Amino acid sequence: IRESLQVVRSRDPRIHRMPFLDAGHKLGGKKEGGGGSDYHALGAMEVICSSMAKTLQTALHPPDWLGFVNLSVSPEMEKFALNMTSGPGYSSKPFVVSARNATQALSAWRTALSYQQIKQVEEYCHQPMSLLGYERVGSPEEVKDLSRTLLRKPRL
Repeated sequence: IRESLQVVRSRDPRIHRMPFLDAGHKLGGKKEGGGGSDYHALGAMEVICSSMAKTLQTALHPPDWLGFVNLSVSPEMEKFALNMTSGPGYSSKPFVVSARNATQALSAWRTALSYQQIKQVEEYCHQPMSLLGYERVGSPEEVKDLSRTLLRKPRL
């Protein structure tokens, strides 16, 4: 809750808050005992996805003043990125940075989240997910069919 509250407090007050798809639904899958953690997690998700959408839009249409940076990727940075996406571990804890198996993590959410939870994330995060090439799921069966990819060519 503490971490989610920190994110929610950074929210732009001009942003319109999206309603829950199902106000009685709990992210943790429990109908009781979750308290405000789900509410704050959804608020944090809204802030994070809104920020990500703005960042991706800037990458697609960079302002002229951004051209001065001319950054290149160093071999050390490539090695770091490869290490962070090919590690043996997987963590479901939020805000934990560690080396993970990207292939395994890519589909883990499809078995860990309920269909209702996935629809909630899609509703809050549709803009950045669309830019990154994510196709919305159509049914619970489609989610669990790991042979079907939910990615198309991203717009970036």
